[in-house]
Amino acid sequence: MTGASGTEGGGGGGGNGGNGGFMLKAYHGDICVIIAFALTSLSTVVVALRFYARYYLVGKLSSSDWMMLLGVISTWGSAVVNYYQILYTDYTDAIGNMQRWKEIVVGSLLSFWIYRIFYIVDLFFIKMSILLFYNYVASAHKSFHYIVRTLMVVVCTSSFGMLLAAILSCNPPSDAWSFEVFIQPFYGTYATQCYNPTILWYFSAGFNLVTDTVIWFIPIPFVLNLSSMPLRRRFGLAGVFSIGTMAIAASGVRLWILIQWSSGWEKQGMNTANLLIWGQVEQHAGILSASIPFLRPISRKIKAMFTNCKREQPSPSPAAKLIAPLFAHDPNPLPPRTPIIPSPSPTFGSSGSEPSRAQEAPRPVQPMRSVLDSGNAY
Repeated sequence: MTGASGTEGGGGGGGNGGNGGFMLKAYHGDICVIIAFALTSLSTVVVALRFYARYYLVGKLSSSDWMMLLGVISTWGSAVVNYYQILYTDYTDAIGNMQRWKEIVVGSLLSFWIYRIFYIVDLFFIKMSILLFYNYVASAHKSFHYIVRTLMVVVCTSSFGMLLAAILSCNPPSDAWSFEVFIQPFYGTYATQCYNPTILWYFSAGFNLVTDTVIWFIPIPFVLNLSSMPLRRRFGLAGVFSIGTMAIAASGVRLWILIQWSSGWEKQGMNTANLLIWGQVEQHAGILSASIPFLRPISRKIKAMFTNCKREQPSPSPAAKLIAPLFAHDPNPLPPRTPIIPSPSPTFGSSGSEPSRAQEAPRPVQPMRSVLDSGNAY
């Protein structure tokens, strides 16, 4: 079997070599770190707004929301690992220093080994979050419900298999970042206790591209066939789901860069940062595409606030608009006349008869006695 550590060490640290020498730093290394933390921060804000809308405005959190939260936490792990991956591609102070070069190689191998785990786990949480939401929505549609359940089984089993393959790339796993195992291919000896991780990289990238395409496109025909919903509303929902094409495009670009990255040592040094950048874009495109539709209650609340502010402004009544022109040119306008409301009963002096006296109050048949006088006090 091909030595995994030798291949991957080239991508992470030793892969900065080209034309018989070493490039001191990876291309686009600083940009990679900036993009990783910027996209992770953006996804964190969007998911936080999603939780606010779901908990405070809708009053309900589901398993889909919690899965997406775990996905965001995993992306922070990926961003931190990306920092160390770029850090261990810097050979500036390793020239002529064998000990420093050994530290960089081991750090690169270990960071790439951890990165594979975070990458698989993060995409698993994102896909499961989307599928759990589909499963809730499609509970009344049997055919779509069966498709979603099948995809959930495929994603779970495949992700678990890839995770085991990533962890057990060597036997023991610590050989995956061993400098001794890494240096053996340079002397014509290949480690038999490790497999070539490029196979796992290709399978993982192809699997994510296929599953992303299926996951983001299967709800569109289902939504368009909802005859109980207005046509305009159906097209709007289909447009919301089509946002996921960003994740599909990112998966495709990352697969293309992976092919370039694994084609040789020089290409690895040139494309290591690009591979990490598009890995971040792929993850966060899925998070943003799956979370933005849940922010609709917030937009409705903001719209209602602006509408209420406009309604609170005083406006003149129609009567004022009609009366105002009559007194516009009169220097001494008359005061408004008090309206006379007719009484429903005859008033004093309305007839020739004398006013009748008020009737006396009737006397009781027997004088009332106090409760205390009767001796029945409590």
